[in-house]
Amino acid sequence: MASDGLGSGSRPGKRRHSRLTLREPLQDQVTATHDVKILDLSMGGARVEHTAILRPGSTCHVRLPLRRTSITIICQVIWSRAVGRAEGETRGTGLLFQSGLEFAKMSAEARTLLTAYLEVEGTPPPDREGLE
Repeated sequence: MASDGLGSGSRPGKRRHSRLTLREPLQDQVTATHDVKILDLSMGGARVEHTAILRPGSTCHVRLPLRRTSITIICQVIWSRAVGRAEGETRGTGLLFQSGLEFAKMSAEARTLLTAYLEVEGTPPPDREGLE
C-alpha cells in the first residue's frame, strides 16, 4: 500500500479502501521481533510506526488486534522513512520510522473480521464522504 492508499494505475487522490486513523495507536508486532504502533488501517494495508528498519520490497507478517481477536496478515513493505528520534530507545538505530504495508495475502476469515472492524470503526474514503 502506498502512503496515499493508491494502487498502481489508480488516479491520484482516489482511495481504493476506507481507512481508519486511530486516535490511540494500537501496540502490536509486525514480526516476532519488531514492535510497531499501527497508526492507520484499511482493507489494503496499514501505516505503522517502529524503531527497527523495515526495507521497502521486503515481506513481513503483521498481527492486528481487532476487538476480542487478532489476525495475522502477510504484508509487503511499500515505503519506509525516518520521522524522528526514538524516545528512550536503547537498541537499534535510535530513529523512529513510519512504513506503509500492503496486505499481500489474507484468509477469508481475516478479510471478514477486518471488514467488520473497519465498518464499525472506520471512515469512508475522501471521495465517498457525503455520498451515502
